[in-house]
Amino acid sequence: MLVWKVLINMKKFFHLSLITLALFGFSHPARALTISPARLELSGDPGETISGEFLLINEQEDTKTFYSSAENFEAQGETGTPTFVSSQEGLASWIKVDPEVTLSKAAQHKVSFSITIPKDADAGGHFAAIFLGTTPPKDKGQVSVGAKVGVLILLRVSGDIKEGGGITGFSTENNKTFFTSLPVRFVYRFNNSGNDRVNPTGTVVIRDTVFLTAAKLDANSREGNVLPGSTRRFDVVWGEEQETEHSGFFGSAAYELKHFAFGMYAAHLNIEYGANGTAEASKIIFVFPWQLLIITLAVLALLLFVLSRLLKRYNRWIIRKAQGTLQ
Repeated sequence: MLVWKVLINMKKFFHLSLITLALFGFSHPARALTISPARLELSGDPGETISGEFLLINEQEDTKTFYSSAENFEAQGETGTPTFVSSQEGLASWIKVDPEVTLSKAAQHKVSFSITIPKDADAGGHFAAIFLGTTPPKDKGQVSVGAKVGVLILLRVSGDIKEGGGITGFSTENNKTFFTSLPVRFVYRFNNSGNDRVNPTGTVVIRDTVFLTAAKLDANSREGNVLPGSTRRFDVVWGEEQETEHSGFFGSAAYELKHFAFGMYAAHLNIEYGANGTAEASKIIFVFPWQLLIITLAVLALLLFVLSRLLKRYNRWIIRKAQGTLQ
């Protein structure tokens, strides 16, 4: 039983590593095997057969045979990382692809596939992945742990497409209101209550105390999708991320100077999704770089003290000069 659990955990690890890269839209290598693109967005009608293709490149040192498989996926948690589900139903069962592809060293091949949509298929989004790996399919009940790469298939079936959802929360990380410097990480969550994926787009506009625009940030720079019936977290960072650790009073003050902001700021989130859906939210924050202000005030106080001493000496000199002239 222990060996069985280890094998299952290894399979989940490979899948998680794959999909994390796939969602960002990059081609990704796994043991010198490359597949591109990482994601295909398709649409079709019930009863229709549609086709597609993707590129497979063998960058290994010898000829390899790659074996195909398909699995459905669904949302897991708030990160946007799907979990794969083996099923005899759903999009994975509609996909037809060559069971294996043999490629020589440095060769590439366009892998074709088809999707036959059932006449009674539900309208909306259906999601699966086509995997290719070097490990042959196992008998039923066994787990394959060979390295795989895959392409996500995001299919929209036409019909009664329902759009719904909105922003379920907009704040800063850990719900902080007071900061000593940038960066400030804003966090919002978007819930999709419709029956197809949505891709929220929009901005976070930050205005200062006098309502001037301090920053305009992309609310979904990675173009992440929200699957039906799920909630996804999005992070939007204002300012540059911290490059190095800083410690001590003067180190903190130097960091505040480099990432300077001061006063009250209003952050306004404006989102568009689907055909005509909109949502918005706001958050007030305060940035008060107190270490830097203490040093600034101390320097100003020292300058005022020195200037006052010099002014007194100058006044005494003027007085003595005047007295000498009168005598």
